[in-house]
Amino acid sequence: MRRIALAALGFALLLSAVPLFSQTNATTEKTLESNEKSGWQAWKDHDAKQAVAWFTDDSISIADGGVFKGKEQLVKSITDARCVVNSFSLSDFSYTWLDKNTVVMTYTGTQDATCDGKKQGGKVFATSIWQKKSGKWLSPFHQETEAGSM
Repeated sequence: MRRIALAALGFALLLSAVPLFSQTNATTEKTLESNEKSGWQAWKDHDAKQAVAWFTDDSISIADGGVFKGKEQLVKSITDARCVVNSFSLSDFSYTWLDKNTVVMTYTGTQDATCDGKKQGGKVFATSIWQKKSGKWLSPFHQETEAGSM
């Protein structure tokens, strides 16, 4: 009888932790969404300080018609004037937790932007990977796919 009571208590404690984990995830997801929006704003404003804090030394971004490898190239792609961003909006955020320290974020971006004189797709599907390293959330990977005419 004692085993059954202990098993039931253990199961109840386990179930009570599920909402706490979900709340923690929701808080983290809001933070990462805010970081992602700040990154886009940094691109619009050519402000490296605003976004560089979330790059790893070996971050990769596939966007704006280019592949940018490493923090130095990413900062250059944000601060140079090759892209003119008139406006953007981000929506439809979705999160896939690979483990407690790794999240794959997907979302839709709409933009009015020109890079190297070429009009960028008005709608993109974006993916960013976020990893918690030394207590800080960083993004080692970002990729955008033009939505085309749907």
